[in-house]
Amino acid sequence: ETVIQLDDERYWPYAAVGTGSNDLLHIRLETTRNNAIADRFFAELRDKYDVDDAIFLVGGAAPLQRAVANTASVSDTNDMELEQRQKYRL
Repeated sequence: ETVIQLDDERYWPYAAVGTGSNDLLHIRLETTRNNAIADRFFAELRDKYDVDDAIFLVGGAAPLQRAVANTASVSDTNDMELEQRQKYRL
């Protein structure tokens, strides 16, 4: 999980990058992280792109894992065990 600190403020970036092109597809910078923000990020992403066959690489943040569980397949960049990954695959 990445956090950006500017003076006394913390910001969490939410970003989607095309793996084939490395293009930045969608980005949000938030002052907190929670389920509602993660849900909104993926809803906006679904509105912009066809993500039915997408595989999302997410870190260990529970809100991100939960948000993509109903979106598409998930793989974890933290090398989760295959059994743990499968619970997030559709």
